[in-house]
Amino acid sequence: ELYPEIVDRPPTLPDHANPVTTMWWSLRMRWYARRATAGKAAQIRIFVLYHDPARTQSVPHSLGLRQGLIGVVYAFAANHMDGANNIVIAHELMHTLGATDKYDPATNLPVFPAGYGEPDANPRFPQREAEIMAGRRAISSSQAEMPQDLGSVVMGALTAQEIGWTRRPGKPAT
Repeated sequence: ELYPEIVDRPPTLPDHANPVTTMWWSLRMRWYARRATAGKAAQIRIFVLYHDPARTQSVPHSLGLRQGLIGVVYAFAANHMDGANNIVIAHELMHTLGATDKYDPATNLPVFPAGYGEPDANPRFPQREAEIMAGRRAISSSQAEMPQDLGSVVMGALTAQEIGWTRRPGKPAT
């Protein structure tokens, strides 16, 4: 269900936040989400803040919190960006369910094998699909690109285990 437009913006996580400022932001974000959706029975709340690409070259890093089932997505308000925006929304939604990133934060490259859409492909590059928690499709060992839309994105085995869609090896079914 989509909520009406919210006037008050969610709190922003400061650049280069330390553990204390991150915890404070997390508490403020949970309070904000509860207040912004008061009276609604939402299980997961994703706030999407759209930016004009003509005025904003880059946006802050989007975030998803498992504690509180809350996500904040910074997206671009342009039709040609809908596919990329949907990938980021799905990525942050997966974080709220317990999925972890499958890319190297220093390079933004997918990590092998969990961050590859087709880890068993031969040849390995270029990958045809991106793993949702890597967010990019590996073209070579040193290059990756954002897919056009969710049609080129898959969920890898580890991500499926993390969010409870499949059971971990050796763990009995419940």
